[in-house]
Amino acid sequence: MYLKQRLQKDHALIGAIKAQGAEVDTVLPYAYDAQAADANIMSAIDEMAAGRIDAIALTNLGQIRRLIEVARARGCEGKLRKGLEQTPIASVGPAVSDELKSHGLRTDIYPAEDAFFMRPLISAMAVALSKNPPRAAARN
Repeated sequence: MYLKQRLQKDHALIGAIKAQGAEVDTVLPYAYDAQAADANIMSAIDEMAAGRIDAIALTNLGQIRRLIEVARARGCEGKLRKGLEQTPIASVGPAVSDELKSHGLRTDIYPAEDAFFMRPLISAMAVALSKNPPRAAARN
């Protein structure tokens, strides 16, 4: 049996499975490296502030919090807010939109018919973004 391992091992669950005679291999399919991500976040902030990002899609509360956390830690929250003012913000659903609102931010693109998962979000983004030329094309 393969068991997805959380960052904190669930020893009781593993023990119970082994007690039933199963062999357990734990896997850690994804580990978030905050320090490595900081450079990518800063690059995204710079690109948004320069007007080179067509839209940003946010799918969970942690993305919003991390974006703001990194901007504050690097002293560029104003630059982030400037970038977000000129970049359409896509939200996957009400929890993300509420988190945006709690930080004084807005939702520009939202899935149709209260279908709060990725395909409807991407469809809504395609419709919204088709109304304007890509920013990279506008610069050339």
